[in-house]
Amino acid sequence: MFSVTSILRVTAKDLYHHIVSIVSISLLVAILCIPFFLFLPWQLAILFLLLIGGPVWLAAATSMEAVLTNKKVILINVFLKGFFAHYLKGVGLGFFFGGFVFILAASWWHWSIEQSYVAFAIACFQTYFSGMVLLSQLYTVPLLIKYQLNLPKAMGASVKLLLKYPLYTIGCFIQLVLFAGLLAFTIVGNALLLPGVVALFLSRMTSAAVSRSDFFVTSELQDEHTIKAS
Repeated sequence: MFSVTSILRVTAKDLYHHIVSIVSISLLVAILCIPFFLFLPWQLAILFLLLIGGPVWLAAATSMEAVLTNKKVILINVFLKGFFAHYLKGVGLGFFFGGFVFILAASWWHWSIEQSYVAFAIACFQTYFSGMVLLSQLYTVPLLIKYQLNLPKAMGASVKLLLKYPLYTIGCFIQLVLFAGLLAFTIVGNALLLPGVVALFLSRMTSAAVSRSDFFVTSELQDEHTIKAS
């Protein structure tokens, strides 16, 4: 099971079997994020998203892993436990990605003011660079949750998995973008499906890549499990 097509088939099968859990996870994410983000002043909304967005996403990933490994779980308990257990890691991820979003927004704002070719070139480069950063971190959350790596190791391992399997990673990323684009036509679809399906897809995608990896990632994961076991 190591192709984008295979991952899509497995994800579709899991989606069919766990649709109620996936919708429940997505609703928990929506309930915690959307109302505050919509009704708070934009300054507070950004701060709220930086402090809550990462932990909520890690909680969703924790819940999805629990669903995939044990069908009889109380999702809200697992979700809240994952939220508090991984809060600092989630905040770290939130500020990491938030920093790149800020750089990206500042670059295009500068171009809108300057209207120069240099500013446009800088904005395009920053967009490309931010996209590559996002692409390089697709494996980070499953490595944090499923394989219990710490944040720096998970981020480093994610980069090296991208370098090891670039076409596979890019293909999976394109599928995620297309799926999100389809759901974007319906606000309800985004709220009810997107977070849960993305968590499911990334979990299966990472498992396939790690299972095929024959270099340092395997040894890192083994070392980490050995440390935890001792």
